[in-house]
Amino acid sequence: MVDDTPLPESDIQAALAFADRLAVAASKVTLPHFRTMGPIENKSAEAFDPVTDADRAAEAVMRALIKEERPEDGILGEEFGETASQNGWTWVLDPIDGTRAYVAGLPVWTTLIALCSADKTPVIGVIDQP
Repeated sequence: MVDDTPLPESDIQAALAFADRLAVAASKVTLPHFRTMGPIENKSAEAFDPVTDADRAAEAVMRALIKEERPEDGILGEEFGETASQNGWTWVLDPIDGTRAYVAGLPVWTTLIALCSADKTPVIGVIDQP
Protein backbone atom coordinates (compact mmCIF):
# COMPACT_ATOMS: atom_id res chain seq x y z
CA MET A 1 0.00 0.00 0.00
CA VAL A 2 1.27 3.44 -0.93
CA ASP A 3 1.26 6.04 1.83
CA ASP A 4 0.88 9.56 0.45
CA THR A 5 0.89 11.42 3.78
CA PRO A 6 3.67 13.94 4.34
CA LEU A 7 6.75 12.85 6.24
CA PRO A 8 6.95 14.09 9.82
CA GLU A 9 9.95 16.34 10.57
CA SER A 10 11.74 13.51 12.40
CA ASP A 11 11.41 11.27 9.33
CA ILE A 12 12.69 14.06 7.09
CA GLN A 13 15.73 14.46 9.32
CA ALA A 14 16.33 10.68 9.26
CA ALA A 15 16.00 10.62 5.46
CA LEU A 16 18.44 13.55 5.18
CA ALA A 17 20.93 11.72 7.39
CA PHE A 18 20.55 8.62 5.25
CA ALA A 19 20.99 10.67 2.05
CA ASP A 20 24.19 12.08 3.55
CA ARG A 21 25.40 8.52 4.18
CA LEU A 22 24.61 7.68 0.55
CA ALA A 23 26.68 10.68 -0.58
CA VAL A 24 29.63 9.66 1.60
CA ALA A 25 29.46 6.10 0.25
CA ALA A 26 29.40 7.42 -3.33
CA SER A 27 32.37 9.71 -2.70
CA LYS A 28 34.42 6.79 -1.41
CA VAL A 29 33.97 5.27 -4.88
CA THR A 30 34.23 8.37 -7.08
CA LEU A 31 37.21 10.14 -5.52
CA PRO A 32 39.77 7.34 -6.06
CA HIS A 33 38.87 7.36 -9.79
CA PHE A 34 38.95 11.15 -10.16
CA ARG A 35 41.73 12.27 -12.52
CA THR A 36 42.79 8.67 -13.28
CA MET A 37 41.37 8.47 -16.83
CA GLY A 38 39.83 5.02 -16.63
CA PRO A 39 37.51 3.68 -19.34
CA ILE A 40 34.94 6.16 -20.68
CA GLU A 41 31.88 5.16 -22.70
CA ASN A 42 29.49 7.40 -24.59
CA LYS A 43 25.82 6.70 -23.72
CA SER A 44 24.39 8.75 -26.58
CA ALA A 45 24.55 8.67 -30.36
CA GLU A 46 23.49 12.34 -30.58
CA ALA A 47 26.02 13.99 -28.24
CA PHE A 48 28.91 13.19 -25.96
CA ASP A 49 27.25 11.80 -22.82
CA PRO A 50 30.04 9.98 -20.99
CA VAL A 51 29.70 7.27 -18.36
CA THR A 52 32.57 5.82 -16.36
CA ASP A 53 33.18 2.85 -14.12
CA ALA A 54 32.99 5.32 -11.23
CA ASP A 55 29.44 6.38 -12.26
CA ARG A 56 28.27 2.78 -12.19
CA ALA A 57 30.14 1.82 -9.01
CA ALA A 58 28.87 4.86 -7.10
CA GLU A 59 25.28 4.16 -8.07
CA ALA A 60 25.71 0.49 -7.21
CA VAL A 61 26.98 1.28 -3.71
CA MET A 62 24.08 3.68 -3.09
CA ARG A 63 21.58 1.12 -4.38
CA ALA A 64 23.04 -1.53 -2.08
CA LEU A 65 22.62 0.73 0.97
CA ILE A 66 19.03 1.56 0.03
CA LYS A 67 18.20 -2.10 -0.55
CA GLU A 68 19.74 -3.03 2.80
CA GLU A 69 18.28 -0.27 4.96
CA ARG A 70 15.15 0.90 3.15
CA PRO A 71 14.12 -2.12 1.05
CA GLU A 72 10.58 -0.91 0.36
CA ASP A 73 11.79 2.34 -1.21
CA GLY A 74 12.12 2.57 -4.97
CA ILE A 75 15.19 3.76 -6.83
CA LEU A 76 15.49 5.75 -10.04
CA GLY A 77 19.13 5.93 -11.04
CA GLU A 78 20.83 7.39 -14.07
CA GLU A 79 22.97 4.33 -14.72
CA PHE A 80 20.73 1.37 -13.81
CA GLY A 81 17.19 2.60 -14.33
CA GLU A 82 14.24 2.14 -12.02
CA THR A 83 13.39 -0.27 -9.24
CA ALA A 84 9.72 0.10 -8.32
CA SER A 85 8.73 1.41 -4.92
CA GLN A 86 6.65 -0.73 -2.62
CA ASN A 87 5.76 2.13 -0.28
CA GLY A 88 5.53 5.20 -2.52
CA TRP A 89 8.99 6.62 -1.71
CA THR A 90 11.64 6.70 -4.44
CA TRP A 91 15.29 7.70 -4.28
CA VAL A 92 16.53 9.52 -7.38
CA LEU A 93 20.27 9.12 -7.92
CA ASP A 94 22.77 10.77 -10.23
CA PRO A 95 26.10 9.41 -9.02
CA ILE A 96 28.23 11.85 -11.03
CA ASP A 97 26.40 14.88 -12.36
CA GLY A 98 28.90 16.57 -14.65
CA THR A 99 30.68 13.47 -15.90
CA ARG A 100 32.32 15.52 -18.66
CA ALA A 101 33.99 17.69 -16.02
CA TYR A 102 34.81 14.58 -13.99
CA VAL A 103 36.64 12.91 -16.87
CA ALA A 104 38.39 16.19 -17.73
CA GLY A 105 39.71 16.40 -14.16
CA LEU A 106 37.73 19.54 -13.32
CA PRO A 107 36.41 19.73 -9.75
CA VAL A 108 32.91 20.91 -10.71
CA TRP A 109 30.98 17.62 -10.64
CA THR A 110 28.50 16.55 -7.98
CA THR A 111 26.51 13.62 -6.67
CA LEU A 112 22.77 14.29 -6.68
CA ILE A 113 20.37 12.46 -4.37
CA ALA A 114 16.65 13.09 -3.84
CA LEU A 115 13.79 11.34 -2.10
CA CYS A 116 10.43 11.74 -3.85
CA SER A 117 6.91 10.95 -2.69
CA ALA A 118 4.43 8.78 -4.59
CA ASP A 119 3.30 11.79 -6.65
CA LYS A 120 6.97 12.40 -7.62
CA THR A 121 7.29 15.47 -5.40
CA PRO A 122 10.84 15.88 -4.07
CA VAL A 123 10.81 15.84 -0.27
CA ILE A 124 14.56 16.11 0.30
CA GLY A 125 17.53 16.72 -1.92
CA VAL A 126 21.27 16.54 -1.43
CA ILE A 127 23.97 17.96 -3.67
CA ASP A 128 27.35 16.60 -2.65
CA GLN A 129 30.53 17.94 -4.17
CA PRO A 130 33.24 15.57 -2.96
